[in-house]
Amino acid sequence: MNDQRPDKELESIMLRAQAGEVASEQVASLLIRSDLVALVDGEAGAASIEPLVVHRGDATFLAAFTAADKVPAELGTGRTAVVIPARTLVGGAADGVGIVVNPGAPDAMEIPPTALAALRDLLAPPSTRYFMREQVIEGKLVPVSVFRRRMDAEGPVDERLLDVDSWTEDKFRTVEKAIRFPLEADIEEISVEAAQEVFEMVARRTYTPLRRR
Repeated sequence: MNDQRPDKELESIMLRAQAGEVASEQVASLLIRSDLVALVDGEAGAASIEPLVVHRGDATFLAAFTAADKVPAELGTGRTAVVIPARTLVGGAADGVGIVVNPGAPDAMEIPPTALAALRDLLAPPSTRYFMREQVIEGKLVPVSVFRRRMDAEGPVDERLLDVDSWTEDKFRTVEKAIRFPLEADIEEISVEAAQEVFEMVARRTYTPLRRR
């Protein structure tokens, strides 16, 4: 076994959740930002990782641990502990499979398949992505163009904002180039909230520096 130990903050909040001191949403938020220890048979390969699977009744769970010293001896024998981002473990779990953190320990936490699917939704990229081009006007850096990539039944659709609620085709593939070559792009991706702020500027015909990204 490798003596690898990610941050213990997750263990603390799991215990507090069991005591009813924090909401499950807080645990989920910290979990997907944490590293976990997974067990793989034999030596870990570089190409892919297949974590240990455990069963409880009819339910199937990927076993994960907050640290290598949380692994019970009966599970660790003949296996290698590998530190992996929790978001990778969550995103790679098959449908109908949950995750159990620290199985066999007093602070064990089960995430059933339905809850894990909800976590995957949190990790999924938004269905519409927004991009912005800025320019210095009268000494201030302000938005001058907004683009978006939305998804329809046939795949991604890239568009440029013409006016309030009016979009046109991104004929010069500005969004595609920005996604493929971000370091060379003259537009940057912004949040939905930032895009809404720009839409309000367009409606007012008044442009100011963005307060958020």
